[in-house]
Amino acid sequence: MKARQRMMISYLEQHTFLSVNKLAELLEISLPTVRRDLQEMETDGYVQRVNGGAFLINKRDNPPEQAQRSDPFEAHKKAIAAEAVKWIQPGDTLFIDSGSTNSCLADFLTELKGITIVTNSIDIAYKCMRRPGLSVFVCGGTNEEVRAEAGIVGPLAEQLIMQFRASLCILGTSGLDLKQGITDPFLSAASIKDKMLTYSSKRILVTDHSKFGKIHKAFVAPIESFDCIITDWEADIGDIAHIRSQGTNVIQAAPGQGQPPS
Repeated sequence: MKARQRMMISYLEQHTFLSVNKLAELLEISLPTVRRDLQEMETDGYVQRVNGGAFLINKRDNPPEQAQRSDPFEAHKKAIAAEAVKWIQPGDTLFIDSGSTNSCLADFLTELKGITIVTNSIDIAYKCMRRPGLSVFVCGGTNEEVRAEAGIVGPLAEQLIMQFRASLCILGTSGLDLKQGITDPFLSAASIKDKMLTYSSKRILVTDHSKFGKIHKAFVAPIESFDCIITDWEADIGDIAHIRSQGTNVIQAAPGQGQPPS
């Protein structure tokens, strides 16, 4: 491997994802040179290229023990994802933030065509970029200040989001409270969600019933900011009735949904 390519890997280890333009600036080389190097590194299995840049491939065969633990709400999240995908139409530009429910949603995008995905999730980007007919833009930035599930955050990530005007935004959440609204444990992740809401025409919240009644330190948005909330069959009937009375549509996914197309 060339010394220049080793430097690229070093920068990518620090930032997770970098654009072609940023790599050219950091290494003081031309854009064609960056593209050639990335192509070679992708062939050798070091990086994965996406629209406008690249990120490192995680070569670990076995994820950490914590990541292997079963999710007690996995069936709920898959059912919610099966409902959410019904809102996506050919030609849509979609904001989708990082999170386990949206990761399930990415599995349902296999048969869609002509969709542009803008995400701050490396996991979602990796799933979507292998699907024919999907155009994928993944935010640059950092994940050093937050948990991995919060995705890529920071000013660079927000700048990319602000360049798009999405027809649909699908966000997950760690907390939904009838009085305090939608909240997140991290200010930087909340800021990403806020930008996605601001620059989208239609807004959907996907959340399983375990997130109801939880409040975190970082405010994201009022519940009424969303056109629709998609949750599962175990969500509290009283909570759903209250949300609907405030003008926000609520859809409850049914048990047994959630098998993505092969």
